[in-house]
Amino acid sequence: MIHKFAWMAVFASVPILGYSMATVPRGCTGSAPLGSFRISVRRSPDAPPLPLKSLALVPAGGRLIWDPVHLSPHVSGKAEVAALLVPQSRGAIVVLEPRKAAAHAEWELPQSPAVVALILGPQGLSMGKVKSLLAHNEDLLTQLADYAEQTSEVENLVQQLADSEDSGKSADAALKGFSSQFGIAMPKLDTKAATDQQASVLLRAVLPSANSYDPLAPAGAQMQQSVGLAASVAGLFFGNNVALAAGGAALFTNLKTVMFPNTEFRSAFAQSNAGDALALCTKTAAAKSRTRLAYLWAYRVPAVRPPVVAITGPAHLPLGLKSPVKLQAAEGSEVKELSRAHDWRLLPLEGGAPVAVPVALASADTIELDLSKTKASAGAYRLAAGWDWDPLSLGTVWLEPCDNFAGVKLAPGMSDKLIEGSGTVPVQLTGADFQFVERVQWKKADARFVLSLGKRNGEQRTMQVDIDTAVRGQFALVMIQSDGKSHEVPVTVLPPSPRISNLPLRVNQGEARQRIKLAGSGLEQIQALSSPAGPISASGEIQLQGDAPIGRRYPLTLQLKGRQEPIVVPDAIEVVGPRPEVASLRKSMPAGLGVALREDELPAGITLGWVLQVRNLHGRPQVDLGCEAGGLRHALKLATDEPTGGASLSFAGPGELYLSLDPATVGYPGCTIMAAVTTDPEGQSDSTRLGRIVRIPRVDQFTLTNEAVGPNVFVGILKGSDLDLIENAGWDAQHGLAVDAIPAPLATEPNKQTLRISLPWPAPSPHAPLYVWLRGETEGRKTSVSY
Repeated sequence: MIHKFAWMAVFASVPILGYSMATVPRGCTGSAPLGSFRISVRRSPDAPPLPLKSLALVPAGGRLIWDPVHLSPHVSGKAEVAALLVPQSRGAIVVLEPRKAAAHAEWELPQSPAVVALILGPQGLSMGKVKSLLAHNEDLLTQLADYAEQTSEVENLVQQLADSEDSGKSADAALKGFSSQFGIAMPKLDTKAATDQQASVLLRAVLPSANSYDPLAPAGAQMQQSVGLAASVAGLFFGNNVALAAGGAALFTNLKTVMFPNTEFRSAFAQSNAGDALALCTKTAAAKSRTRLAYLWAYRVPAVRPPVVAITGPAHLPLGLKSPVKLQAAEGSEVKELSRAHDWRLLPLEGGAPVAVPVALASADTIELDLSKTKASAGAYRLAAGWDWDPLSLGTVWLEPCDNFAGVKLAPGMSDKLIEGSGTVPVQLTGADFQFVERVQWKKADARFVLSLGKRNGEQRTMQVDIDTAVRGQFALVMIQSDGKSHEVPVTVLPPSPRISNLPLRVNQGEARQRIKLAGSGLEQIQALSSPAGPISASGEIQLQGDAPIGRRYPLTLQLKGRQEPIVVPDAIEVVGPRPEVASLRKSMPAGLGVALREDELPAGITLGWVLQVRNLHGRPQVDLGCEAGGLRHALKLATDEPTGGASLSFAGPGELYLSLDPATVGYPGCTIMAAVTTDPEGQSDSTRLGRIVRIPRVDQFTLTNEAVGPNVFVGILKGSDLDLIENAGWDAQHGLAVDAIPAPLATEPNKQTLRISLPWPAPSPHAPLYVWLRGETEGRKTSVSY
């Protein structure tokens, strides 16, 4: 489509009606201007004149006013203008006397007109036969009314198309507004088609009688200068009489042949010019010789009573923005009738100057207030308009700014609901007025939100938003207000709540402090524990109340990271009786080991026995054994009367347990065996030390030979097992000679060895016992063998 102002350049060099188009007043889209004028009505001497086209009803007794603003040189001097009225009562056409077109003129209106028509004669008008002819020509009255209606509709269509082109908007928006105002279904345009073809489609929709118009007719049959859609529609209206309904065509014939002989009538229509002036537009063809021109413009007065319309519900509108306002019409009224209202304004309820506001019809039940073009401040206003000379009030609106969302946050307790895997969770936001929120986004997708009163229905300090908790982490909840600005609120989806698998936690009566240990998943979230059973320290120690009875259960409260409210686990702590306690320990060891043992030593490879005296022993106890050395632990669990790997546990009497085992089944030389007694449900006693595992040699026989290996030193022979452990030998625990030989196995006894040792002679006494030093020891051990 050619640029919206291109038609002005096309016409600029075309002489029309004897003057240059360089003086074209704004408004004659696709047509030739005759000039501009104001046509208004004054109801009474003390009432201001109002533009005719703004009136819904013209009262009888008022005055019709003609005010020329700008007339072309061709329309001057002898030019006259006359008015024809079709009364609301549908009586005879009323003819008002001609007046000079170049001067201000007024006519008194004897009746309330349904149609006001103006006849402009550039060379004057001859009205001699008009009155008598019109008084007896009912067909002419109908034709004039039809012509006025068609002209009004085409005028409006061209005006809306031109306005949309000027503002850069699409034609669809203009057609939608036209359809809403006149109730005419407008077709969908093919934007790829030529503008004259699109114009033909639109004109046929408005004037069905134009169906015979052929946009493919020869060039001379239609207006070639029409380059925009609005200009094309105007050109079709003026360029071909078929574009008028049959009644309109007959009207021209009647007026021409009977009333105004030797006069060529041409249709004219008006378009908005500067202020409330109208540009009077007509077709561009030159007149025939010896023929006067006359132009007919007619306007149908809607004769619409003031609609009874009110704002539906509270209307709260954001300052500085375009806002829709829902309306409700009483029976017999329609919202679209408000298109005739004028002088829209906001009247402060607390006093102050009115604020003008642009208003447009948005839909069948909605108008749009453009607050971006006002300087209204926040407050309550009455929305009012003018209906002809009378006021029209629609109700109260409240203007408020979009709130600053800097303080928006989740309402107390809401963050705790956002647990991973909880599905879609509704949460409440606080900290602002949310009534102007238009959209909410969560993870870049639109999220459902709910305002208790609905959008724009008054201050609402809370808003509900549905949040998907499929994935844990920190995210931004984005809110977009009516002003298009977005605001982010940080929101965290928390991990699932901890799961404690070892409930109930048992605490023993009679212990001042005891540690409670939790097992399960998500325990790293726990920051603190508390319970009415007693205070719990940061390290997990509970100080049980002294009067807590056995069998009672208490809740456990967990304070978690990122949670506002703690989690309470019911019946999590159970009070049980005192733990078992190993009061004393007795050890039994077989004789004939051949080498002396120290008190704490447990020889590996030999079965030993212990009697454990245990307090608080009942039920079927269990002994847990472990060997500790350098942090390593090898465990063995023994239950009474259930031998395991050569080890066994049994009752030895009331409060006594007998333990039998080879230390080697629990650990290895060098580690210390610890034992703890467990009863259910009281738990485990403190660990008791049984001893340290050692490896010792077995010495079965000693023989001193007469083989000398030095001065007063002779060879002795030891027989036994594990003799490799012996490092020195001597007659007392402080003096010994080094053993240089290595054990030699006996062929006849595979499990036995012999070892050559050196001993001083003579022995300190007859039958002196032999002492041996184990490797790494500084003191000799007495053996069971002697000289």
